[in-house]
Amino acid sequence: MLSLFRLGPKLMVLGTENPDELIADLLRNFDAKKLDLSSALNFSSENSTVVFITKPNQKIAHIKDMFANVLINMNSEDFMSSLINLKLLKNINDIRSAPGIIIMRTQGDKDKIISSVALEYQAEMSSIFDSIDRGHSNQTIIVFTDKPIEENVPLNSIESTTLLVDRHISFVASKIRNQALRFLNEGLVNKNWYELNIRIYDRYSQYDLHYRRLSAVLDELDIGLILGEMWTKDSPRFLMTVLVYQIRLFSLIPPVDIKRILLGLEYTDDGTRIVDFDLMHKNKKVDWTDARIRNLERRDLGMYYKQEILKNLSQETKEKLRTLDEMVLNLRD
Repeated sequence: MLSLFRLGPKLMVLGTENPDELIADLLRNFDAKKLDLSSALNFSSENSTVVFITKPNQKIAHIKDMFANVLINMNSEDFMSSLINLKLLKNINDIRSAPGIIIMRTQGDKDKIISSVALEYQAEMSSIFDSIDRGHSNQTIIVFTDKPIEENVPLNSIESTTLLVDRHISFVASKIRNQALRFLNEGLVNKNWYELNIRIYDRYSQYDLHYRRLSAVLDELDIGLILGEMWTKDSPRFLMTVLVYQIRLFSLIPPVDIKRILLGLEYTDDGTRIVDFDLMHKNKKVDWTDARIRNLERRDLGMYYKQEILKNLSQETKEKLRTLDEMVLNLRD
């Protein structure tokens, strides 16, 4: 599903009179790396903690005053608990939070979206490094990217302008949850959402498995927003009515491209067709021939698109999809 925003890594400041000993403690006891600031941000995720090592009692952790940056592959709550439980506080004089980070997705006119968010939150525009340098624990940094935000977001995919909001991240995240779609739409000049219905047909009635297969790929590929699911009736032949499961999808991707994905998902890796996905746009069926290339027949076309899908999935999602495929096949025995 198209993700509109998420939290960034937690930034924490540890003040110490013994930076070398503290850094050694962190590297020895955690899944941690000492990195420059750019690399630490590049490799961090929502569940990471970036630790700034500074002199004691620094009200604001200026970048020039940092002894080192350590990326901890652990969320901040577990990291804090571990510091206490492992008795690693002897080299720490004080602990405080740096600004929170929110990552927002943009499409279309990115500058218009950034300006709109800045106006809404009376935010200062600056680079991410300036925002980190000047920000404090009760402020929030909003960064923007037009790339999918499910995984790590490298700095080279982030807009040069970020926003420093003079409110705590808990307030900003709660408010922006209801506003993110509006901000995204403001940037979509001369570009509209496609309202689509995906119908799942399976004579073995494994609708839940097929929904899980479909949603795993839609999420990974950042296809759109699922805004509803329901059972509905269809009449594939005269005087014949069947019950099908229908998903309501809003996407910025043209229907024929969605159809290509659905064709690929109809098949397992060995070419077995395990489901029929129909795509409806404006009450009209998008036929498989609309997505045809090189005069391929349906099975060959589906296998071609299945391979194209797999090329763009993470290893974790590939394994999940193959496991679900096997479950579908095993339940037919």
